[in-house]
Amino acid sequence: MSESRDDLELAEEAFAFLQGVLPDNISISNKSKIPNLTADQAWTVLWYLGNQYWQVPDTIERCDVCGDLFDSNKEGGYTDSGPPYHFCAAHDYLRPHDPDCCCPDCEEAREALKEEPS
Repeated sequence: MSESRDDLELAEEAFAFLQGVLPDNISISNKSKIPNLTADQAWTVLWYLGNQYWQVPDTIERCDVCGDLFDSNKEGGYTDSGPPYHFCAAHDYLRPHDPDCCCPDCEEAREALKEEPS
C-alpha cells in the first residue's frame, strides 16, 4: 500500500510534471508527449483546474516572491495590497499589515521587497 500524500505534495508533483519532470512511477515513451511548460504556465494550469474544476484545493498557492507552492492552511500569508499578493512561510515576513501601514515592520518589508530578486 502506498503512503498517503497531502494536497501540497500532489500539487507540487503536478506542477513539476507540467514542466517536464516525470514522477518516478510514470513512464512516457514518446518524449514529445511530455509537457514542457514554464513555471508560470504550469501555475496557470493548476490555478485553472482548481478554480474551474476543483481538482486542486484552493488553499494551494504560489509565492509571488520565490515561486514555491505552499498550502495557505498551514503556512504563509496573503495581502490585498500587492503585488506581490501571496507569501510562503519563508517570505511571509515581507507581507505588509495593510497598504497604508507605516509601522517599522511594514516599512522594512516594503524595502526588502524592492531588494528581493524576482
